[in-house]
Amino acid sequence: MSQQGYAMLPQTRASVDHILKHYETYKQEGRRLPMVVGLSGCQGSGKTTLCDTLAHVLKENHGLNVVQFSLDDLYLTHKDQLLLSQKYKTNPLYQQRGQAGSHDLELAKQTFESLGRNEGTVAIPVYDKSLHDGKGDRLERSQWKYVKTPVDIVLFEGWMVGFKPVQKIQQDALVGCTVQDALVMNQLLKKYQKDIYPFFDIFIHLSPFDIAQVYQWRLQQEHHMKASRGVNGLSDEQVKKFVDSYMPAYQLYLPRLDKMGFFGYESSGDRLGFEGRERGDGGYSAPRRHLKIVLDQDRRVVESDTLLEPGSIVAVKPVNYTVFYRFAVVGILGLIGYKRHSIMKSIYSSWHSLKK
Repeated sequence: MSQQGYAMLPQTRASVDHILKHYETYKQEGRRLPMVVGLSGCQGSGKTTLCDTLAHVLKENHGLNVVQFSLDDLYLTHKDQLLLSQKYKTNPLYQQRGQAGSHDLELAKQTFESLGRNEGTVAIPVYDKSLHDGKGDRLERSQWKYVKTPVDIVLFEGWMVGFKPVQKIQQDALVGCTVQDALVMNQLLKKYQKDIYPFFDIFIHLSPFDIAQVYQWRLQQEHHMKASRGVNGLSDEQVKKFVDSYMPAYQLYLPRLDKMGFFGYESSGDRLGFEGRERGDGGYSAPRRHLKIVLDQDRRVVESDTLLEPGSIVAVKPVNYTVFYRFAVVGILGLIGYKRHSIMKSIYSSWHSLKK
């Protein structure tokens, strides 16, 4: 079905095109459904709204069974988050939810695997950020979302989705925490790369033109939640402190995601997730699976393009040496023809000199 009739933002249209292009290739290659789309964006960048719109367009306009959920839905329960905060009580990065280590990755794996088995109804976790005065908690299982399989496409979004551990951390790259604090986050991030990144088949990244935009975006997000739902949330000062705690992760991991993309790799250890999901078919590994969309402070698209994965082998059309040789021979003969008068004159002059 045509996409006409939907007033889509540029980031939505680019994302729909990216998904449909790969979905067709995915099916042609005989891959097992669903195709999983990882979607990353800073807090308040509009990734949840984008996912909502994508799900609507793909369902209504293309007849696909789409499921969406978020890394935020996989936060630890409020009780377990308090235990995590106590475990790292001197680490400012772990005094609230959000960082690597504050998600239930076993629950994440179970959810992805259940969606892939296509065996009836699957429960999708739901987290309510407004509970406990904005500190949040996971809802009871009876309040989760229930979806019927088989599913064609899974949209999975999160602020740190796609972040991968770095080899070295320097203090001058950090604000608000020490190197030792960041090393905890870096170590815990390895489990995300191992446990859930291999499920992703393609990727979409909403990247800020300037990282300082996150403060404005996140404040708008909190105000909207409180106004539209009539619930308590974080104060403006609490929002600032909340975003401050995320800045070390942005400073450490965002540059790599921007430059290399999700499927790029720097070493064999960093290659985890590059080959796609291990499903007995080698994983989906078509080129240009990462769509990067750069947004200004008003969430308008500044740049949009797909990234070619570093290390990818690009098919190059073979050189037709037969044609090459023909051109070479014709060129040489042409040169001889052009010069023949001068050559013959030189030979004639030399011959007469010898006769004398």
